[in-house]
Amino acid sequence: MLTFSRIIKVIGAILGIGLIHYAFIFEHPETGFYGLMMLALPGILFGRILVRLVFLVIGAIALFSAIGYGEPGAGPYLLLAAPVCINLMLMVLFGVTLLPGRIPLITRFSRFDRLQTTGPEIDRHTRMVTALWTGYFAVIVAATVLLAVAGNFLTASWIVTVGSPAGSATLFLLEHLYRHFRRDMFGQASVFRTLRVIAHPEAWRGMLRDV
Repeated sequence: MLTFSRIIKVIGAILGIGLIHYAFIFEHPETGFYGLMMLALPGILFGRILVRLVFLVIGAIALFSAIGYGEPGAGPYLLLAAPVCINLMLMVLFGVTLLPGRIPLITRFSRFDRLQTTGPEIDRHTRMVTALWTGYFAVIVAATVLLAVAGNFLTASWIVTVGSPAGSATLFLLEHLYRHFRRDMFGQASVFRTLRVIAHPEAWRGMLRDV
């Protein structure tokens, strides 16, 4: 289900991340600051309270930097801040659902999909996939931070702005390919049905209550 807020989030994310990576490739930090503001805007408008505060601070610092009031040496770190925060939030989002008494995120989505097979074996698989996503985002965050601290900002940008979304898409498709070859256990796997489940407001509200 497409809504105005989702459209704004997608547009802001694509344009913002693209401009940030452009800034590192062509050494044009001002462009990156405007991209950072675009990336922060959806979080400010549509995020939960803590998310809004985080992105409000990032957006304000980006604005001051764009008009010449920022610390030049902090620019590369600032440009990486929002993409790193997004991956960190995703890591936490998946990770907290692995705590005792919680329903793993992928398990919740699987149960919300009425056409999916359920049972203990499915729950073990979806818990493992949730842990895999948690580890994936943790590696992205750690690699980006370590490279930034070492001063290798361009490689850090490649990892967090290009590698992270590309790797996420690959991991998502590979997991569905596995389910396709294990139809005897999972039933009919569908990428588009999974995307519809993820986009369903009720699935997210239930997840947010559990988190």
